[in-house]
Amino acid sequence: MIRCVVVVAIVVALFAAAGCATTPAPAVVRQHDRETIAFVDVDVVDGTGGAPLHHQDVVVQGDRIVAVAPTGGGSSGSAVPGRVIDGRGKTLLPGFVDAHVHVLSSGGRPFGPGFSPRESLERFTAVGVTTVFDMGSSASDLLTLQQAVDDGSIVGPRIFHTNLMITGRGSHPIALGDTMLPGGSALVGLVMPQVQTEADIPAALDVVEKGAPDFIKVIVDRMPADEPIMDRAVLQALVRAARARGHKVFVHAGDVDDAVAAAEAGCTALAHLPWRGVLTADKAARLKASGVVVVTTAWMWERTTALLQGRFSPTPEEAWLVPPALLHEAQSRPDHPRLRALGHELDDNVDHRAASLRALLEAHVPIVTGTDSVLPGVWPGSAYVAERRALLAAGVDVAALIPAMTSRAAQLMAGPDADFGVVQAGKAADLVLVDGDPLADPAALDRVRLVVQRGRLIEPLLPSSPTPSTSTTP
Repeated sequence: MIRCVVVVAIVVALFAAAGCATTPAPAVVRQHDRETIAFVDVDVVDGTGGAPLHHQDVVVQGDRIVAVAPTGGGSSGSAVPGRVIDGRGKTLLPGFVDAHVHVLSSGGRPFGPGFSPRESLERFTAVGVTTVFDMGSSASDLLTLQQAVDDGSIVGPRIFHTNLMITGRGSHPIALGDTMLPGGSALVGLVMPQVQTEADIPAALDVVEKGAPDFIKVIVDRMPADEPIMDRAVLQALVRAARARGHKVFVHAGDVDDAVAAAEAGCTALAHLPWRGVLTADKAARLKASGVVVVTTAWMWERTTALLQGRFSPTPEEAWLVPPALLHEAQSRPDHPRLRALGHELDDNVDHRAASLRALLEAHVPIVTGTDSVLPGVWPGSAYVAERRALLAAGVDVAALIPAMTSRAAQLMAGPDADFGVVQAGKAADLVLVDGDPLADPAALDRVRLVVQRGRLIEPLLPSSPTPSTSTTP
């Protein structure tokens, strides 16, 4: 049985399944069985950052892309059996990657309305997300979900995972456990590996490795500000020890200086844009020199700030993807003193975060897109659209953003030979068909018409969005 991870603000802690009982949310996608699919006369943005390919035929068989060729060049839809999709006026891209999620979280308060994992996976897929990096959930539960996705019994993205997170002794997110339930910090502390000295590191890594993680996640943060935090020297030793065991390491560093220290110790990626302190040009240059990649989560910090400060305002996608009960619940400002204090500190750092993002971009530190959903107010699918818009508004060019959503994220997790994240013959058939040209009109990325996940065609069920013309040939 899948255990629920109850999340309030930015806390992830394991609780019993009864903690997220909810009325089932409506389906938002329709999945078809695998068949040969031909996108005919479609423009292709292949995810590598290269020039778009116009008037292409892209053929999918099984779970692979088998051909990408000029229309009429011998691989047109009329030449193959199966489903033919008219691509005129549309663009085909690689499936998107959300590089920071918590699949098992409900996105609601304890014992209130929330998403089931199946509902969350559907909503990621509905906006074109075909791969997610889970950063702190039970490995066995995620494996059960992944098997269901693979056999087609549920709709969802491929899942890479870290298994359990490692934090400092009594540090974030342990102290915030009591904001969820009386004694919640003790429950979180029982589950989460903790280190206080370098001597604690091998045992913590041993615990995480039992879940066969794709990467290791480390937390160094104070939430609230008076809780303990991992010593910086221990942080760096932990990063080096995990890398020595052959792991990629993602670090949640709340403070800019801890983020720089983690990067210079050799961490693979920062799980967030740091939320406390200012990333100066010099510190951004040090991040660039380290080779670290930053998972953005920029919108999550601002939405969480708004939620804790009582300034929640829904986005258009939330009206489609989020049940009314959850939207209503988000209108109420949390009244726990620790959450109120956290909201004030997040609010005090709004300008610092904006400056840090600018410094990151100006230093050309590589970024990938991530949301930290499923959290209250940071919900699956809708948060990904909001994150993309936030990055565009911050000055990220759409031509640079698309690789951050696709090929760069794939290479971050799976290396230079990743079989997803690009539109190329021989690669995994993870695709997104959008209406229009996203390089000329970035809003086209919001107009997802069809998704292909490992060769299965998936239709977002958005009444106002017409489905592209398709036909099936014998």
